[in-house]
Amino acid sequence: MEPSDIETPNPPETLTPIDETPPEPPAASDSPQPLRLGILAANVLLLVGVTAGVFLNPTVGNLQEYEFPENLNLRGWKLEDSEALEPVEKPEYEGSSYRAGRHYRYLQGDIPLEVEVRYVTETLGGVDLFTREHERFTAKADSEEITARIRQRSESGHFAEITYAGYAYISTCINPRGFSSATPEQYERNQELYDMVLERVVPWVLGRERWRDDRCLWTLMYTPLGNDPQAAHGRLESAWQDWFQLWQGNFPPL
Repeated sequence: MEPSDIETPNPPETLTPIDETPPEPPAASDSPQPLRLGILAANVLLLVGVTAGVFLNPTVGNLQEYEFPENLNLRGWKLEDSEALEPVEKPEYEGSSYRAGRHYRYLQGDIPLEVEVRYVTETLGGVDLFTREHERFTAKADSEEITARIRQRSESGHFAEITYAGYAYISTCINPRGFSSATPEQYERNQELYDMVLERVVPWVLGRERWRDDRCLWTLMYTPLGNDPQAAHGRLESAWQDWFQLWQGNFPPL
């Protein structure tokens, strides 16, 4: 076959170019998704409801009136009587307010035990000034030095142990949550551990609790030293442990 006999195919008259540019993605919707709208609406309604509750409820943020019970049983001791203590607004020496108080008198055989408890607000948590300004100490402060030994029990917390004028004393603050404290540093540390926690955010926002709860039950307990001071302190410390347990879960409500 001669070369001239080979037929050469004719090219097409026109070629359609191939567009290699990738297609553009569909435009995102300008309107929020229904789920997001629902969540946003729920958050707005919750915020409005909480705000309205705080402003419309006159009790939010206010301390409720509180009275200590007339009869309060203490394990191993017989209650003889009790009497109310007068409230004191903002004593000059500490700035706290004694909103309520009660003086309980107990007997174990012929051994007396007295417990004075005061509901204190706006406090720094130190019992030193509370104790020194108490009438049992101010009358004799010039004749005998008052020395306190700070002690700690794992089940209850810190307390000040005092020996003074023939009596054994314990002075301490029972906190709304956590353990007892005897110094401002212990009180503040207890707040950091048990007040400023995540699970209390919602009650705080709702006005049911204070973020840093500046309240305590200042307790002053005392019994005669008698012929055996060590035994007296032991009885007093045992009574203190039972007294602390009485108030667990029973702290005055806001």
